[in-house]
Amino acid sequence: MKNHCSTNGNQQLTNRIVMQKVLPVLFILTAVLLSFVIQATAPIPAVKPNTEQTIKVNTMQIDEQVFTPSYRAYGTVLAKNTLTLTAQVDGQLTYLANNVIEGGRLNIGDQIFKQDQSDLQAILLQRQAEVEIAAAQLTLESGEQRMAEKDYQMMLKDFNESEWQLDLALLLRRPQLSQAKAQLTIAQNALNTAQRALNRSEWISDKNYFVESKQASQGDYLAKGDVIAKLVEVNQLRVPIYLPRELASGVTVGQSVSLYQPDTKRTISAYVSHIFPMLDNKIQLQKVFTEYSLSDSEVAPLIIGDFVEALFEFAPIDNTLRVPLSAIDNDHIWVVSANNTLLKRQVTLLSKDKTSAVILNVVANGEQIITNRMHSPQVNQNVELVGAL
Repeated sequence: MKNHCSTNGNQQLTNRIVMQKVLPVLFILTAVLLSFVIQATAPIPAVKPNTEQTIKVNTMQIDEQVFTPSYRAYGTVLAKNTLTLTAQVDGQLTYLANNVIEGGRLNIGDQIFKQDQSDLQAILLQRQAEVEIAAAQLTLESGEQRMAEKDYQMMLKDFNESEWQLDLALLLRRPQLSQAKAQLTIAQNALNTAQRALNRSEWISDKNYFVESKQASQGDYLAKGDVIAKLVEVNQLRVPIYLPRELASGVTVGQSVSLYQPDTKRTISAYVSHIFPMLDNKIQLQKVFTEYSLSDSEVAPLIIGDFVEALFEFAPIDNTLRVPLSAIDNDHIWVVSANNTLLKRQVTLLSKDKTSAVILNVVANGEQIITNRMHSPQVNQNVELVGAL
């Protein structure tokens, strides 16, 4: 009886051990089977047809044109010439023109000032007398020389020249003649100096001037070098303009420049007179001078101190295009080929403003420029034209 019970217990223990080993395997097999069934019975997704995306674009008409590069700069009108009027000789200021006051205008041919000339005229008369005396002395000495030449010729008939050690220069009075000529030259130079001093005691205006300031009055005694007035020439005006170095290198002397005065809204034609061959130390720009001749018939001429805008124009460039800024993608543009596909072209930007840019023409026949922005465009991508400018 005990053996039978022991046998049954061992059998039950063995069955439990077997079940513990078999159950995990059954769970795993069941899970694999369920996964296979789920995968086998899952719905199959629809296959999307392989179609390439098409971009809708706007294009513009190709219109080749000639582009004239230009540059605007600014400057202030200055006087080309100024004159500090000074006394050239000593003497009392006996006459000073009424217009020699600040802001007064002096015209060509006007007598501006005159100093006392009595002493200068006396000196001039004295120098004239000295010239006459020197001329008379030269005439007398010339006569003496002719007489000495005749005497010498007569001496040659009576005496053998080899027997006499004669100094011909002294015999023929050549030193006396040279001295007479020199004295006449000295007298003439002294006369010329006296004449210039007399002429410098007065001044006739040679140009049109405005009086900037006045330093002397009629009746003053002036020493040589004393300032009478400071004058500014108004017929010739100039405007210094600062340009970048690369632009200044394209400017030539004599080139026409337009000057615009904002207050009077007038445009004046000027020209380039000088190009300064150095950069300004502070702003690293090159100075270019323009000049302008004032006309008496002008209603509102430029005046000294005017602020003006200068327009420089350079050599025209053929075969250019003006495109909207939206057509520029960094330094490229996108074009539509004849097959309605995208092409990318690098461009040279010549000029631009707030809305458009000028580029060299890089578009072939049959191509069109795209004017709208695109999201992630690709070369050779198909496009659809929806509008044209």
